[in-house]
Amino acid sequence: MNGEERFKAWSGYAETSRKWALAMDAKAGFVSALNLGLLASLWSGAKIHEAECLTRWFGAGATVCAILSILLAVWAAMPRQSLTDVFGKGIRWHGDYRPISYYGFIAQAYGRADFHKLTDHAATLDHDKLAEEALEQHFVISHAVSAKSGFVKLAGILLMAGVCLTGAAVISRLTA
Repeated sequence: MNGEERFKAWSGYAETSRKWALAMDAKAGFVSALNLGLLASLWSGAKIHEAECLTRWFGAGATVCAILSILLAVWAAMPRQSLTDVFGKGIRWHGDYRPISYYGFIAQAYGRADFHKLTDHAATLDHDKLAEEALEQHFVISHAVSAKSGFVKLAGILLMAGVCLTGAAVISRLTA
């Protein structure tokens, strides 16, 4: 495979990874919306705070699960602008590598008046260098999506626990 073919293939991989990042952000938003609905029904609709002790404990447990789930979902959707955000401290771009496809790097490395420096650098890139950057972008985005996925999964598990506790609170209120 030549440089142009690698560039096309690896750019496609990076684009697929970006779509997965959007999907995880959408899932995080969906989980947050469900949690907010759960909280509204608990405290406004079912009026758990007016119930007996056991019902209030179930409602409190559901509330804690919902709040933690929302926090995890928001954390999943937070932007990851640098390698440190994705991989943790101590990680930097290697050598004088200048990833022109990463907005965080561009904003950090090039000031508002440095567009000509960016165009000068971009003019030196051939298909081999662009292919390497596309593959590295796919690599970094894949790790970011994996982290997002983990937070969304935990948020979903807490949502399910909150729904179960809400159900128990409502049943407890109905049978009291």
